[in-house]
Amino acid sequence: MFTADQVWALAIAADRINGGYLKEPVYDFNVDQRHPVKDANKLMLKNWIRARNFTAATAADLDRGREVRHYFNGFLLKQISGKINDFEKQALRIAQMDEFTDRHSLELAIISCLPSVMLRDQSRKDQQSQIRSSTQLPGSEGDRVQGSLEVLDSKFNANFNKYRITGRMGDSYVDFWFSHSYDKGTVKQVKAKIKQQRGDKTTQLNYVKIIG
Repeated sequence: MFTADQVWALAIAADRINGGYLKEPVYDFNVDQRHPVKDANKLMLKNWIRARNFTAATAADLDRGREVRHYFNGFLLKQISGKINDFEKQALRIAQMDEFTDRHSLELAIISCLPSVMLRDQSRKDQQSQIRSSTQLPGSEGDRVQGSLEVLDSKFNANFNKYRITGRMGDSYVDFWFSHSYDKGTVKQVKAKIKQQRGDKTTQLNYVKIIG
């Protein structure tokens, strides 16, 4: 039997060791074709629980685990207001559990991803707050724009076979589809057209060309 503090601390330890959340093991076939160089977070957590081994967690992991658990316990307000999805219901239910065993396979798998989910939620909320205080890119639909773009995010979409680039031009937030990915913080000079001015102060671009 493990306490909630122990399990959440081990989930933080797995996230720390892997440098984030890994859904599946990572292999380096040039080194070893049979054994992964990194295990999936959920496998690490389950193996530690199965072995009754708490040594991977540090005091800092314990504190961070309590912080992450507290964050998801806060979803109770979402549940009361009826503005909660199925995954958030599961996260809340698990955050309210005080004890775990190796039979809680689903719960352990979900806990293993929650540290990264919290970081993603907080990052999105921070960006939404920054967008609300920003200035929409000047211009109307079809207008040409040119300027310096700082890349904030780049995500591949298999349906479009392209990357959705989110960035900032001055104090304005823009996004567009592109054939190449760019690392966060990359600065490029771009030419484009305004495709859509959204009500949330963001602007969608198209016909984007990198000119420098």
